[in-house]
This record gives sequence, C-alpha cells and structure tokens, in this order.
Amino acid sequence: MQPETNNLPQSSPLLQFPNLGNVITTDDVSQKGTGSYKADYVNWCRTMHLLHDHAPGWQFCLAYYVDNSHVWKAPNGTAYVVGYFTGPNSERTPDFPQAIMDNRNNAIAYEKVSARDLTDSHRRCLCTAAAAQFGLAWQLWAREDVENPHRGESTAAAKPAAKIEGIADKDQFLPKEDRDQCLGLIKELTPDNLARFCSDFRRDFNLGPNDKIAPVLTAKRHQDWMNANLKNYV
Repeated sequence: MQPETNNLPQSSPLLQFPNLGNVITTDDVSQKGTGSYKADYVNWCRTMHLLHDHAPGWQFCLAYYVDNSHVWKAPNGTAYVVGYFTGPNSERTPDFPQAIMDNRNNAIAYEKVSARDLTDSHRRCLCTAAAAQFGLAWQLWAREDVENPHRGESTAAAKPAAKIEGIADKDQFLPKEDRDQCLGLIKELTPDNLARFCSDFRRDFNLGPNDKIAPVLTAKRHQDWMNANLKNYV
C-alpha cells in the first residue's frame, strides 16, 4: 500500500515562515544530565508557549503514513515520524522526519513502537522541527551562547563550597544546588529506568534493598557516580 499524502500542499520556497532565531533567553533553557552528559534544552511545553506568543496561528502536525497511522516505517524496519507546521493562511512547512528512539537514542523497530514511544517522539519532533523551520532555539543545537535576559544587571560569581580539611575530595559534601540538581534529574527518570537506577545505586554504595536514595545522596562520590552512569538510565 502506498503512503497516504496529506491534504495541504508542500510549501513554496517563496513563502515566508516566522523567524524565531532570537526569541529564547536563558530563562527558557533547562538542563538535563550532569557532568559531561549535561545538555541544555527547551522543554516542549515551553516551546509551544513561545510559538503561541511569537508565531500565532502556526500549529504543529504529524503526517499520516498508511492506515492513518502517524508511525512511518523506514527501509530497515525501524520507525520514525514526520512533522510539519501549518500557518494561519494555509502555509505548510516542508516535512521534517524524526526517528523514534529508545532511551539510548537507538531507533526502535516499527512493530515495537508503543504509545509512549510515539508521544515522546511527537514532542521531540515538535522541538527539532521548530528549530529547523523557524530557528527556535537553534543556539542549543549549534552550542552558541543564549541571550541573558538579565545581562544588564551585575551578578556576583557563585563561590565554590569550602572543603573540609582531612576529608577526601570524593567524600566532601555536595553543595545544595548540586544535590538539588542530582535529585531533580532522578525525578525525571521513567519508572522503569528509576527502578534500575535505584537498584544499581544501592548495589554500588552497599545500601539495603529498601533504603531510600535521597537521604544518602550527599557526597561528591555520589555525584561522580551519577556523572558516570546516568546515561544508562535516560
């Protein structure tokens, strides 16, 4: 069966799309991961809010594949979605494909795509298509500096936490902001990944099977462990 085509025509090169390249500020940016795995991103709700404010009338859509499905099948049997935006005057951006991936960024087989995989990919495609077509948050993909909304205000540099003499670096207490960030990252894990994270953390730090993680996560060695292992659970 041939894939269905969408009713709206493909956009003309002459059409003008919103240019949102300078819209985001540091207030819009969140962080995920720690250490070398830390990544900046604008979450999908914030992306939609910025589109509502700066590109009114533009809506994100997923194109249909066969049998009115939003999941497309690649030649090797893996799955992807195809996103595009429609404008207030029937404009349509070019198709933008997005692979449906697992938590290790590997493409998922078409037959194994779950509803959760589809909805997660819808949100990812929304954000990447907005960057590609409108320039929204392009700086994060290009690793450029993001405009600071408080750039006119003088701010004091944060002082590093004082070390306790006689205690090894790995056993030094975590500053509150670092500990809060670690706990926040744990809360973002899916239930299955959270269970694996907790099991491995308890194993590596000799905790009991029912010991809570949050009260224990207080030292630099715990943060170092997360820096080395968090990629396995996101």
